Amino acid sequence: MNETAPASTANIQSPTFKKELNREFRRWRVATASYGYTYYSARIILILASAIVAANANLRLGKGSFLISWIPLIALAVAIITALDTWLKPQQKWRGFMESRDNLADLVIQIENGLSDNEARTKFSEIRKKHRESNIF
Repeated sequence: MNETAPASTANIQSPTFKKELNREFRRWRVATASYGYTYYSARIILILASAIVAANANLRLGKGSFLISWIPLIALAVAIITALDTWLKPQQKWRGFMESRDNLADLVIQIENGLSDNEARTKFSEIRKKHRESNIF
């Protein structure tokens, strides 16, 4: 089995449809991983950076005094990352791409169980349309 394919698509008669199905699955799989990574990375960075900015006064007296000169830059980074997180909505996109990827994998299972090409194309179009309405800016 091809690592990038959702599952066997041997029952699909149209090579173009098979290629398109596999292409979308790959794209949604990569986007799912990308949005997941972005979401968790941004959250971790925001928590750490916000804690440093909030502890500004206490850092002056302790071993973290080397961070004092970085506080304005860290505060700016918190503001920028927060704005990007709000704009990109990585958590919602991550969930949406996972749902689309899973729906596509379910379609492939249905194809393996005898779903006709016409029915499969109709369902694929519905999944793609819903994906675009929900997950694309």
